[in-house]
Amino acid sequence: MALTIFAMVTAGIAGFTTQVARGSRFNGLASVRTGALAGQINRLEVLPYDSLPSRAGCMSISTGLVPRTECIVVEDIVVGRRRVTFIQRPNNTALRPDTVIFERTRPRAYHPLNLF
Repeated sequence: MALTIFAMVTAGIAGFTTQVARGSRFNGLASVRTGALAGQINRLEVLPYDSLPSRAGCMSISTGLVPRTECIVVEDIVVGRRRVTFIQRPNNTALRPDTVIFERTRPRAYHPLNLF
């Protein structure tokens, strides 16, 4: 009788452990994906304004923990202002695609008498 109860409890714990391991793996992949997203956005934010159009297009990344496709779209809104759209599509269908949209403006030319 005790052996039967022990087997039932052990089977329940094994099922729970499997669920926790699956969730942990998914969270790990999501963290890697978020890190890749933040890294690419940081690169686009510090890139010189005039170099933004050269980054437009899609690129497939097959290395690393999260194989993905990254697309960059650069649109001129008005003179001196551009909208940058970054889309990251993981190849793993369990992870959703992410889109980040931000605007960049042409920096004003520096002049020592123009303090503001």
